[in-house]
Amino acid sequence: MNSAPNDPQSYYPASGGVERWPPVEQADPFVPTAVQLQRAQALKRFNRLAVYLPLGLITTAAFGFFIYLLIIAIWPPQADTRLFLSGVADIIFILFMLPVAFIFGLLLVGIFGGLIYWRKSRKSEGEPSLQNKYGRFRLLLWKLDQKLSGLYRQIDQLMPKLVTPVIKFNATMTYINTRLARLSGRSHTDRQ
Repeated sequence: MNSAPNDPQSYYPASGGVERWPPVEQADPFVPTAVQLQRAQALKRFNRLAVYLPLGLITTAAFGFFIYLLIIAIWPPQADTRLFLSGVADIIFILFMLPVAFIFGLLLVGIFGGLIYWRKSRKSEGEPSLQNKYGRFRLLLWKLDQKLSGLYRQIDQLMPKLVTPVIKFNATMTYINTRLARLSGRSHTDRQ
């Protein structure tokens, strides 16, 4: 069974026919502008000085420190060396475990927070219809928005109470400075 088309203009040859592929158009090669080349050179220079050089220095220092620790672990010159190595190992272990502890701490806080929110949302009486209509997450965001709005209102009420004494103090100090300058015989224009 021959499944090739018999159309002479087809790109798929029939059995024993000559392939008729369309001619490949040669696209003009992309030539970057002088500004683009300057930016590329500046980026390479920046990467060499600000990324690769510090990274290489830090890596070399860490590798050198590791080799030093390995040498003093194999050939300890003193009895206190093992205590030093134990302290360094403890520090390295703690530094590597801090991110893990932080991630799992956040995970536990999220789980407990989710459980508390889920229990509170089950206990509320008028909200299950709102939860079905809008979803728990949107209701949580709305509650957060209401709490922040209340906080903003309190800040708006508190700020004038804090600003008024400061403004009065500055006005009093300016009055006193001006009064003393006039009493001492200097005018305001003499100081400038």
